[in-house]
Amino acid sequence: MKQILIVEDDSFLNKMLAYNLTADGYGVTSTLNARTAAEAIRQREFDLVLLDINLPDGNGFELCKLIKPQHPDTIVIFLTANDQESDQIRGYEVGAV
Repeated sequence: MKQILIVEDDSFLNKMLAYNLTADGYGVTSTLNARTAAEAIRQREFDLVLLDINLPDGNGFELCKLIKPQHPDTIVIFLTANDQESDQIRGYEVGAV
Protein backbone atom coordinates (compact mmCIF):
# COMPACT_ATOMS: atom_id res chain seq x y z
CA MET A 1 0.00 0.00 0.00
CA LYS A 2 1.38 3.39 -0.98
CA GLN A 3 1.93 5.72 1.98
CA ILE A 4 1.04 9.42 1.80
CA LEU A 5 1.89 12.15 4.29
CA ILE A 6 -0.40 15.18 4.33
CA VAL A 7 1.08 18.33 5.86
CA GLU A 8 -1.69 20.93 5.83
CA ASP A 9 -2.72 23.26 8.66
CA ASP A 10 -6.23 23.82 7.32
CA SER A 11 -7.96 21.04 9.25
CA PHE A 12 -10.95 20.82 6.88
CA LEU A 13 -8.74 20.45 3.80
CA ASN A 14 -6.49 18.03 5.67
CA LYS A 15 -9.43 15.81 6.67
CA MET A 16 -10.97 15.96 3.21
CA LEU A 17 -7.71 14.89 1.53
CA ALA A 18 -7.16 12.13 4.09
CA TYR A 19 -10.70 10.81 3.70
CA ASN A 20 -10.56 10.69 -0.09
CA LEU A 21 -7.07 9.19 -0.28
CA THR A 22 -7.93 6.56 2.32
CA ALA A 23 -11.11 5.71 0.41
CA ASP A 24 -8.95 5.19 -2.69
CA GLY A 25 -6.80 2.65 -0.83
CA TYR A 26 -3.79 4.69 0.25
CA GLY A 27 -2.22 4.64 3.68
CA VAL A 28 -2.47 8.19 5.01
CA THR A 29 -0.76 10.05 7.82
CA SER A 30 -2.07 13.56 8.46
CA THR A 31 -0.25 16.35 10.25
CA LEU A 32 -1.13 19.98 10.87
CA ASN A 33 2.36 21.43 11.35
CA ALA A 34 6.02 21.04 10.43
CA ARG A 35 7.13 19.61 13.79
CA THR A 36 4.68 16.71 13.69
CA ALA A 37 5.47 16.10 10.02
CA ALA A 38 9.21 15.93 10.74
CA GLU A 39 8.52 13.35 13.48
CA ALA A 40 6.41 11.27 11.08
CA ILE A 41 9.16 11.38 8.45
CA ARG A 42 11.72 10.15 10.99
CA GLN A 43 9.47 7.21 11.88
CA ARG A 44 8.61 5.90 8.41
CA GLU A 45 9.08 6.32 4.68
CA PHE A 46 6.40 7.88 2.51
CA ASP A 47 5.85 7.50 -1.20
CA LEU A 48 4.28 10.94 -1.47
CA VAL A 49 4.18 14.08 0.68
CA LEU A 50 1.45 16.66 0.07
CA LEU A 51 2.97 19.73 1.65
CA ASP A 52 1.59 23.17 2.43
CA ILE A 53 4.07 26.03 2.12
CA ASN A 54 2.70 28.19 4.94
CA LEU A 55 2.62 26.25 8.20
CA PRO A 56 2.08 27.65 11.69
CA ASP A 57 5.52 26.58 12.94
CA GLY A 58 7.63 26.84 9.79
CA ASN A 59 7.40 26.58 6.05
CA GLY A 60 7.13 23.77 3.59
CA PHE A 61 10.31 24.73 1.77
CA GLU A 62 12.42 24.04 4.87
CA LEU A 63 10.59 20.79 5.54
CA CYS A 64 11.18 19.70 1.94
CA LYS A 65 14.90 20.39 2.43
CA LEU A 66 14.82 17.90 5.33
CA ILE A 67 12.88 15.27 3.42
CA LYS A 68 14.72 15.05 0.10
CA PRO A 69 18.28 14.28 1.32
CA GLN A 70 17.02 11.49 3.59
CA HIS A 71 14.37 10.17 1.18
CA PRO A 72 15.32 11.15 -2.39
CA ASP A 73 12.68 8.86 -3.93
CA THR A 74 9.82 10.44 -1.98
CA ILE A 75 7.69 12.64 -4.22
CA VAL A 76 6.84 16.05 -2.74
CA ILE A 77 3.96 18.10 -4.10
CA PHE A 78 3.25 21.52 -2.63
CA LEU A 79 -0.33 22.50 -1.80
CA THR A 80 -0.64 26.25 -1.51
CA ALA A 81 -2.82 29.23 -2.21
CA ASN A 82 0.32 31.13 -3.24
CA ASP A 83 0.41 31.73 -6.97
CA GLN A 84 3.73 33.52 -7.17
CA GLU A 85 6.11 32.22 -9.79
CA SER A 86 9.00 32.65 -7.35
CA ASP A 87 7.36 30.14 -4.98
CA GLN A 88 6.97 27.65 -7.83
CA ILE A 89 10.64 28.01 -8.75
CA ARG A 90 11.72 27.70 -5.11
CA GLY A 91 9.62 24.54 -4.79
CA TYR A 92 11.40 22.97 -7.75
CA GLU A 93 14.77 24.04 -6.34
CA VAL A 94 14.16 22.20 -3.05
CA GLY A 95 13.03 19.04 -4.83
CA ALA A 96 9.27 19.23 -5.30
CA VAL A 97 7.52 18.19 -8.49
